[in-house]
Amino acid sequence: MAFGKSKNRRRLDAAPRNDAVKGAVRSHGPSVAKALGLAVATAGLIWGGIELRAWAVVTPRFALESVNFSGLERASRPELLKLSGLTAGQNLWTLDPAALAKAMGQHPWVRTVEVTRRFPHGVSVEVTEHAPAALAVLGDLYVLDEEGEPFKRVTPGDGLDLPLVTGVERDAYVADPDGVRAKFREALDVTRAYARLLPGRSERLSEVRLENTGLALVTATGQEVRLGAGETEVKLQRLARVRRELSTRGLAAAIIRLDNRARPGWVAVRLSSGSDSVRSGDSTQ
Repeated sequence: MAFGKSKNRRRLDAAPRNDAVKGAVRSHGPSVAKALGLAVATAGLIWGGIELRAWAVVTPRFALESVNFSGLERASRPELLKLSGLTAGQNLWTLDPAALAKAMGQHPWVRTVEVTRRFPHGVSVEVTEHAPAALAVLGDLYVLDEEGEPFKRVTPGDGLDLPLVTGVERDAYVADPDGVRAKFREALDVTRAYARLLPGRSERLSEVRLENTGLALVTATGQEVRLGAGETEVKLQRLARVRRELSTRGLAAAIIRLDNRARPGWVAVRLSSGSDSVRSGDSTQ
């Protein structure tokens, strides 16, 4: 009797559990159906997307027909196309804009590149070039951009007529490129200030020499101007006054010194007439 009672009790206990499971299935039936439907739809979309992608990368509907460049001045269209590997007929979906930009960025004159696919048949390339500001002697002759970056070696076809920055050894640049670039920027600031405050080509700036004591300038006629360190614009304004005074007297200077630290207002002039005499005076008035 004990065994029979135990068996009957298990049956009675099992019955409610089966009913609960059935009830749960009935109550969640619509949700399960929706989930199954969504899964089927998602699978269909994925499969459809794969098929669409497979079609898109081979169809002639997206064949490359035109490449439009903007911002070109020194870099040329043929050079950039050769670097990029772009050719007519390539499928636009297979092109990687970032990889194309990186490839064209290898051109020495190119600073930045942005590549955009223009469906269905075009690619646009927006180029920003380095702006040449001066030349620098670093073993070889390099072109400096406006930020003091020596971005390329000078080649015969560049046709650049720019001031020369000297006084820095190549080893110094290799050891401390950031420090040397800062010095180059200082030299470029002087070239811009000189062009603004002393316009004209009678004493066009030819060289900026970086020295331990400051800056020295050399003009196209060979006149040397020793600026020293600091107060660049004040010294250049003083230089303009000295030149005007010399001109009214019919004189020319071989060397003009504006680097007297003890007496900043003093200017020493060595005439270019063959005399070795040096004239000094206060030019602040």
